Amino acid sequence: MSAPDPQPFRPLPDPVDADPVDAFGEPLQPEDDQSAEGARGRRAFREAARVPLAALGVMAAVALVVVGLRGGELHAESQTGPETGTEQAAPIVPFSPDDPYTFKGLDIHPDRLYGQYFAGAFASLAADADASQNHLADFRWRLEMYRKAYGVDDNFTIRVLDDRTGKTLEVHQLRSLKDRFDGGGQVSWDEVNRERRTATRTLRDKWQAYGIPKKNITVRWGYADQTREARGRDARYITYEVNLARRLGLSVLATEIGTVETFNQDQLVSSAGARSRFQMMPDILNMFDVETYSLPVASGGTVRVREELHPLLAMEPSLMLVRAYANSVGHELPGISAYHTGPGNIFKLYREFLRAHPGMRQASGTHVSDAYMWGVTDGFERVDAVSSFGNQSRVYVLKAYGSLRATEDQLVNPVETIHAERVRVRPGASPRLSQILTALEPHGRRLNWGPVEGASVYEKFRDLNPHIDLPRGSGAGVPASGDVRLSASAGGEPVRFFLPDGAAAVLRAVGLDVIGDVETFDERTFLLEESERTQTDRDYDRLVADTGQFGFTRSAQRRMDRIHDRLQELAAENPDSRYRQTQAKIARIHRSVWRTRNFRDLVATTETLLSLDPRVNMGRQPVADAEAAPPALRRRDSMEALPPLPPRVEDGIQ
Repeated sequence: MSAPDPQPFRPLPDPVDADPVDAFGEPLQPEDDQSAEGARGRRAFREAARVPLAALGVMAAVALVVVGLRGGELHAESQTGPETGTEQAAPIVPFSPDDPYTFKGLDIHPDRLYGQYFAGAFASLAADADASQNHLADFRWRLEMYRKAYGVDDNFTIRVLDDRTGKTLEVHQLRSLKDRFDGGGQVSWDEVNRERRTATRTLRDKWQAYGIPKKNITVRWGYADQTREARGRDARYITYEVNLARRLGLSVLATEIGTVETFNQDQLVSSAGARSRFQMMPDILNMFDVETYSLPVASGGTVRVREELHPLLAMEPSLMLVRAYANSVGHELPGISAYHTGPGNIFKLYREFLRAHPGMRQASGTHVSDAYMWGVTDGFERVDAVSSFGNQSRVYVLKAYGSLRATEDQLVNPVETIHAERVRVRPGASPRLSQILTALEPHGRRLNWGPVEGASVYEKFRDLNPHIDLPRGSGAGVPASGDVRLSASAGGEPVRFFLPDGAAAVLRAVGLDVIGDVETFDERTFLLEESERTQTDRDYDRLVADTGQFGFTRSAQRRMDRIHDRLQELAAENPDSRYRQTQAKIARIHRSVWRTRNFRDLVATTETLLSLDPRVNMGRQPVADAEAAPPALRRRDSMEALPPLPPRVEDGIQ
């Protein structure tokens, strides 16, 4: 008997629903335990969200046209001609360093990019006139909750709502605590949260005494202050995140992961060991070659280097993982959720959706984003019963959207973007840090070290390299305990550090020719030229689009295997192309996720419930539900034609 397949790797541990707390030690509030009664309620809010029937008729007609154009493509093999109709075909538009912009004005805002699939959820419209059964309106209600939590209510505010109607019962402020911190000094959010926990218990008891059932009392904390802090921490890197999201075909919703996880605090480590502002587990960091090592100090001792602490070293792995998961599950929205909960739980959510809608057919135009919204609203209890999806996963995307809406009107000024060179020392060279900084110091006017005013060149280097644990300086020079000896590698790992843009040329000009590899980071670093895209990339886009229409089939997996192999060949032929290496890595993760047991279970369910003639595709009599099949068929799960797992698979990812 073969060993059971490992589960897909997850960058975060399963949410713990017994005495749950979030990443900041805050207990999950009743908003995260929303009952079926709540899913059927909120009638007043939903009815206010209805659009006129005439508008709904227009929307329905457009939807039918879209379905008619796209239905029937779901199981087609990739063609050799040009591909059209890819859902994420946003134009590649470079940003000028002199032109500020807002998220709200971007073409990759989720309201614009995914409006056709969200049926108005992001555009603040109801999807149909049956408010009591409308899970899209319920989804919108939850989006609105988190818009206020991250953009309206400050960190001294507690909002109490009636889950049955969606109405706010009370907005409570910790006024004395707020007045104390407004007087100046650094705010301790841990202290504020301790006070809010005490007040939350009092408020819950109060409204229960007023006759509101305990299960219907939703208490939500505000985070507007920390959201603004998070945006400030991201000022030097945010243009890179936007450009990277664009290159990967993602919306700016994916750039909010750092805010949701840590409010962009790089030093935080979760109880499970997740690291960086993007909270990735060590296995994921290692998979993306984000390393930990030590550098020797010239006078003795060592200095620790943790590359996950630098946003420019951790950003690509985070968003590439979102892209790989989004490709695996068929869409960015559940892909962002998979970043937290793991693709396996999303596959289980899809299976429950299919079972809850046994009459659904692919021609109906139902998309995986519909399934996801159902899974976090009306279907949550059903999904939670068969998975570890849990309350934290339920609200993860809602929080990301709330933080996006909180800052979408805020100007992003590319002038604040850090411009730097990521460099490695030439093999065989071993300069001391003091030698490099001494050579650069006279050229300070030519080099832009960043916003550290009046500091020594050593302190500016520390600020530019937060991943190197250098001690603070006490004077103008490099302290002996911080005078590290730099080399091409340390402990077998490449040593990567940052210098101001143009520094390598300056060092060569003054005769200190010790820098080898140089990679420039500026406003064009992550932009993609359309000429770099090949037919294989377009084939991959089409596969993902088909997957989004519940195209989880063995045929799709065979297409994925061919695309994967070709992308690896292209990467080998173009070793210096960042895009080619990125596509190859994403495809490797995607293929590994599709070789797990949870994916095979989803394929069995999909081919059983969605095939027009299951006997043709499955080689057996159709059954209403895969779980209702005889035990022998469940053991087979109709996957004999799939290739075996590769020899080395760690949690579903090679």
